[in-house]
Amino acid sequence: MGVFLAFPILIIAAVLQAVLLPHTGLIGGGPNLIFLLVLAWALNAPIEQAFFWAVIGGVATDLLSAAPLGTSALGLVLIVFVMNLFLGQFYELGLLLLVLMALFGTFAFEFYRMVALDAYQVLGYIPADAPFSITWGNDIANVIAPVMIYNVISILPVYGVLRLLQRRLPRVE
Repeated sequence: MGVFLAFPILIIAAVLQAVLLPHTGLIGGGPNLIFLLVLAWALNAPIEQAFFWAVIGGVATDLLSAAPLGTSALGLVLIVFVMNLFLGQFYELGLLLLVLMALFGTFAFEFYRMVALDAYQVLGYIPADAPFSITWGNDIANVIAPVMIYNVISILPVYGVLRLLQRRLPRVE
């Protein structure tokens, strides 16, 4: 059932992220809704569902951005994979672990996207006159840092809502 919920939830979130959130940031940037939804869902779902959410969320994000198709999907799949390996070391998910995963996961995902977009531009897959360019120091301070702050603040309500939804779904044996 979680697979079927991915489409409407992630597509609506991608549209909100592309259309509404760029105009609401107070300190630059805004929360990465797709990242938050994929992370929150993956924490209590089978790995296959988590990968499915990562792919759908990444493709929806890339369809509404200047990034080549698959860039965000690969990053989200890598984050889910590493998170799954990391979570195997803990018995229970606590508040501190949830916040730390949002913090470090956001940095890793956004940094990966910057590296990928810079590589695409150097290789010529993105034209040199594209409406954006990567300036490392500026982008880390003015893009990644605010997104990290927003995601750390937003992960708790997003996780809470998705956890309630997951508990209402029938268990898959």
